[in-house]
Amino acid sequence: MKDENCENCDKAKYGYAYIDEESGILCVGIDTGRPMPKGKKVLAPLICTDCGTTEWKTFEN
Repeated sequence: MKDENCENCDKAKYGYAYIDEESGILCVGIDTGRPMPKGKKVLAPLICTDCGTTEWKTFEN
């Protein structure tokens, strides 16, 4: 859900998701140029670097 007070959500960046081994919590981070699997549908978070709003997108790579 978009933060109504944030004016920079349109400049959000794609990220990656992982499960923290210690807590078991699903975490997301800003993409560091990791290669995406070819020929697969990829679920990736779109993260606002100002407010942290995360929107999930699916795309075919």
